Amino acid sequence: MPQLIAVVGATGTLGRTVVEVARAEGLEVREIARSRGVDIVTGEGLDEALRGVQLVIDCFKPPTLEAEQATEWFHEAMSGLGDAARRAGVTRTVVTSIVGIDGMQDYGFYRAQLAHEQAAREHCPGTVIVRATQFHDFVGNMLVRDGDGDGDGDGEGLQVMEAPSQPVDTRAVAALLLRTALAEQPDELLQIAGPQVENTLDQARRLLAARGDATPVTGAPASESMSRGGMLPGPEVPTAGPTYEQWLDEHERHDRTNRTHDPNRTDDTNRTHDTTTGDASRQGGERT
Repeated sequence: MPQLIAVVGATGTLGRTVVEVARAEGLEVREIARSRGVDIVTGEGLDEALRGVQLVIDCFKPPTLEAEQATEWFHEAMSGLGDAARRAGVTRTVVTSIVGIDGMQDYGFYRAQLAHEQAAREHCPGTVIVRATQFHDFVGNMLVRDGDGDGDGDGEGLQVMEAPSQPVDTRAVAALLLRTALAEQPDELLQIAGPQVENTLDQARRLLAARGDATPVTGAPASESMSRGGMLPGPEVPTAGPTYEQWLDEHERHDRTNRTHDPNRTDDTNRTHDTTTGDASRQGGERT
């Protein structure tokens, strides 16, 4: 009998990809998100959303990135989700997390993310953790106007936290999450990384160049652990493509070509400037 999979945070960057990959593979998926009328903290709509579900994949993020508030939110969310999952008869909860957070506890949100893992193990049935390196769109989400937050700079350029990274495609992460959910006896912790080490400042400059945007980008200091390579995977972590350059070809240069040749399209090629938060915790998910 086919198993029903609930994706929590189904409208975020990763959750949306999980839903797309699952349906392409013929799997039955139920989307859980506030925009779908379900709130895992208040419990609104949650029991109904989990009715008949056997497997849960957690792709959500908290409504705040401040460490203490996010930690409290994670505890409340995982407690509520876990209780509802047990009532529904869920047998496995696959939780998305970030590679290397144990060694990056000098960054506040990563302390909260580690608490997320711990709360899931405490409250949710059959918890398995899947840690991924940052996604290919990570640097685009981190770009901020030069001078934002510290008063330095003239506001004419952009800044990005500079650190080594090994970004991964969300499709590869989605595929691993689904394999893990469906596996008979998965390991309690799995990891995945992209195939190539990058530098976030170099990535940001290549991203804007791919968009035809000549705005200058400078590097901003990262936390000590990130600067030392904390976001990089260990040698034991499996890798999967495509590379960042291949992703740029597919998602940015291809999109730019389409915009150039389609006079009816009104996409804003400078969208990064208006939508970013500049926070290193940006790992695609839905505030559910």
